[in-house]
Amino acid sequence: MVSAEIVEGLRNCELSALLSDEEIQILTSSLGTACEIKAYKAGGHIFDQGEHSFRLYILMDGQVLLERCLNVGKRTATWPLGLLGKGRAMGWSALLYGPRSLTASAICQKPTRIISIEGNSLRSVLEKHPTIGFKVMDRLAYMLGERLQAAYNTMEAHL
Repeated sequence: MVSAEIVEGLRNCELSALLSDEEIQILTSSLGTACEIKAYKAGGHIFDQGEHSFRLYILMDGQVLLERCLNVGKRTATWPLGLLGKGRAMGWSALLYGPRSLTASAICQKPTRIISIEGNSLRSVLEKHPTIGFKVMDRLAYMLGERLQAAYNTMEAHL
């Protein structure tokens, strides 16, 4: 049984913005033990760029900086990609097939709690409920478009 806190966290998540309350209930009851709440201190790393992506993360509270390390000529630079708060999702590549790597690092800027969802389990639920799956993947495409635009804006600001 998924806790009421996880249900509420999923209800407030950007990926489930198109889902009805009934669809959120189907999603959360189907996920069962594939969801857990984790707490991090300020400065804690939720994940690091290049790691294999196995979990989707949803911010319940706190603040997380997404940053990407780039090789620029003979040196390395770290670029901020965005500051995320309540309801934002990270680790989106866990929803895709095959081995995937995380494209950025996620560092807590203040004490943060997240919902961590096992990617294979979530993908399986989305396949069994294609209407829910389509709505979640539609929101994922929208979210990725926003993140890509933010990354472009960051790059242009530093050129």
